[in-house]
Order: sequence, then C-alpha cells, then structure tokens
Amino acid sequence: MKIRKLLLVEPKAPARHVYSLVRLPRLGLPILGTLAARRGINVKVVIEEQTPLEPALLAEADLLGISTITSTAPRAYRLADRARAAGLPVVMGGPHATFLPAEALEHADWVLRGEAEDSFGLFLDMLEGKRDAADVPGLSRRRDGTVVHSDLPPGPVDMDRVPIPDFSLLAGKRRRHDFDLGIIPVQTSRGCPHHCNFCSVTPLFGHRLRYASNEHVAEELERRRGRGNTVFFYDDNFCASPSRTKSLLDHLLRHDVFLPPWMTQVSVRAARDQELLQLLQRAGCYRVFVGLESIDAHSLEQYHKHQTVADIRLAIERFHQHGIQVHGMFMFGSDSDSVETIRATSRFAISEGIDTVQFAVLTPLPGTPLFSQMQQSGRLLSRDWSLYDAHHAVFRPTRMSAARLAAETVQGMARVYSPGRILGMALRGRLRMALLNLYARRQVKHWQRHNRQQAASREEIRSPAGLVAGGAAH
Repeated sequence: MKIRKLLLVEPKAPARHVYSLVRLPRLGLPILGTLAARRGINVKVVIEEQTPLEPALLAEADLLGISTITSTAPRAYRLADRARAAGLPVVMGGPHATFLPAEALEHADWVLRGEAEDSFGLFLDMLEGKRDAADVPGLSRRRDGTVVHSDLPPGPVDMDRVPIPDFSLLAGKRRRHDFDLGIIPVQTSRGCPHHCNFCSVTPLFGHRLRYASNEHVAEELERRRGRGNTVFFYDDNFCASPSRTKSLLDHLLRHDVFLPPWMTQVSVRAARDQELLQLLQRAGCYRVFVGLESIDAHSLEQYHKHQTVADIRLAIERFHQHGIQVHGMFMFGSDSDSVETIRATSRFAISEGIDTVQFAVLTPLPGTPLFSQMQQSGRLLSRDWSLYDAHHAVFRPTRMSAARLAAETVQGMARVYSPGRILGMALRGRLRMALLNLYARRQVKHWQRHNRQQAASREEIRSPAGLVAGGAAH
C-alpha cells in the first residue's frame, strides 16, 4: 500500500470551550505530519477547532489519521466510520485510543498507542510491505477477528529526536500571525513525577521526566522568530525540575534567543524557589496556570495532591510579587466536597486575588486510577464520552447529586467573574485582565442559559463549555 497523500485530523470538541477563543492545536499530529513529510508524503493536518474538514481532503487521501482525547472520541468515531465506508483506511491514536484500543478498533483499522514519534515511521513501513505488523511497537489491530496488541516501545521518546513541528502543514488560511492570536505552542518536556489519581499525563507519558536540550529548544524558538507575539510552553509542569528550568532560561537569555512574553503550566512548588521566580520574571513569564485543585485538605489527600492550602496562598502571593498572573485551576467532586466547599472556593479565589480561575468537575478519564475506581465501584453514570469534558458530572458524588455538582461548579465561577470584580480591574488600569474576565463571564452566562433550557427535560444539568484555559500541572 503506497501512501502518497496523508490526512491527519484533530476532531472538534463537542461544544463551546476556551479554545473557541484561542484555538491552540495539540502538537501530536503536526509532529507526525512533519515526520511523514520528510518521507516525501503529501501531508495535510486539519485542526477542526481552527478550520473545517473539507470533503475534498477526505476524497483525495490514501490514509486518514485521527488523534482523539476522550471528549472528542464520538466525533472521531463518526469521522472514522464515514471514511472507512468510503474505502479510506484509518489509523487512530491519542490518549483515548491508547487507553481503550479495542473500542477504537470498532471504528479504525489500526490504533497506535502511546507516544508515536518512534513507531509512526515503522507503521508506514508496514503499510508499504517493508515490515511485519508485529514489529511496530504500540500497534493494535485485528487479526482473524481477534484484537492483537504489539508491546509498547521499550523506552520513552527522546525529546531531542522529536522534530520541530512544521505548522505550514496545517490546512486553512492563517490570520495576522502564523498562530491563532499570535500564540506559539512549544513543548520542552514530557512526563510528570507525581501521582495525582485523576491525571492521564503519567499513564500516557510516564513518571520519568524527559527534557529537550537547551539547544533544541533554542532552535525551535528561533524558527518562530517574527511569527507570533506570545509563547505558550505546553509542558505539563514547566518547573518540575527547578535546576533544569533555570538552566534553560539562562541559556535562552544569554544567547538572546527569540522569547516573547510567555506563559506556562506549573505547580505551587515553583513558588518556593525565589531564585527561580526572579528568573521567570526576568525571562518574560507573565502568566502561570497552576493546578490548585482544592482548598479542602481531605480533597487534596484524595487526589494524591501533595500540597496544602498554605502552599496555595504562598504561591499566589509570590507569583504576584514577581508580576506573574495566576490562573488557578480547581476541581470539585471528591468524596469530601460539598456545596459549601464550592462556595468557599469562590470566596477564596476572590479574597486571594487570583486573576482568572477554572472550576472543573472531577472527571474520571479512561487510563487513570480514578476511572478504574469509579468503574469498579459502579459510580459511573455515563459512558457518553462527549460528556467527559470536566464540565459534566459523569459519576455519582457522595455529598450532592450529579446535577447539583455541575450546577454549583459553574455558579461558583459566576461568583468569581462578577460584574463588580471586572469593573474593579478596569478601574485599576487592568483593562486586558478585565476583558479576559468579561469573556469568561459571558461563557458562564451561556451555560446558565443552556441550563435553564435543558433542566426541565434532562436529569443531569449539563455544561457545554470549558471556560478559561488550561490543563493542570501536577
């Protein structure tokens, strides 16, 4: 089978969310597309959040690759079914397909599990008849009606061997910048040393932290010079190793590498190191996304989150002292959480001056210890994966109903994004922050209108939106 034209698709989320404003792609497909293009294959990458999938691209392709997270799986499956019905072979990957490959194989011809940079080329060799399927690490397939899995690669991917993604492969017209709103995505590490029970990062990438070399990161940033005005470091925890973070930032500053104002994900631990905070400020970090998760000690313990409320307060204070905005991410639904927990968290966020917040419903994603626990205890309420977006209640809480959990979570955000607080930011000269808070409030109001329309006919109060950005650092 000769692959001349390859189509790679990241499916659109099921409903409105933060990236409706800032439509940032995940990096897996641009990276795999870059690898395929090096082989002389004509590649198009479609990020459905950015541009619609044109039927002509499907008609012309020799192979369709789809990467899916859990909430986009229904859209991914519909697309795969449509392609296969037209005779187009399909390979799937991404976190959801990695953890539920047998399910994905009901819609795809093959699944590539885990990190695919080292296996994708071998998979293309297999299609061309140059190697056996059993020799492709992480490949799942059907053989004589039985699902067969090849072992995952023996070790994690070397970050310096990950190619710098070629974003010219993305379909659709670019705007003023090559990246949406001028935000350049860069990843410098993978893995996480922590053991949060709700997180799919460690099941996918492992506990061992791996870093791109300073030189590799510098080369990628230089290639983006003049093509955007902000960098978002995608690392799940950019400061997991303070010594490495210091080494990287020092290298970028000493060599005058292109580094516009930037933001990233960190944990509260980053605030314990004053030298690191000073370097973050000097290097141009202006916003951090922090997995605060809860102000309830029992909830933090249940999440396996090794931090205290005192740690959270100190982190907020110290980031602000260094001119760094804090986007605080909280999660509700632990066995300790009550309605009052959510309301108290709103008061906490306001009193501590957190710049923006994200209140999410605890979501048991496939592949995580939390999913296994909920499944074994019979607490899952739905396997409609489109609801697994951290804004629907898909399990049975202990201290409130699922409907109440979802409703109170979004109402808690409404309290934080109040008109008075937004006006106060504007009057203090923080106009950009006030506008960001206003956008978040509009998203909250959208959900509340939807809730009123649906509450009479649905048992679960549903939220169609992720409101203000980011995944958690652990």
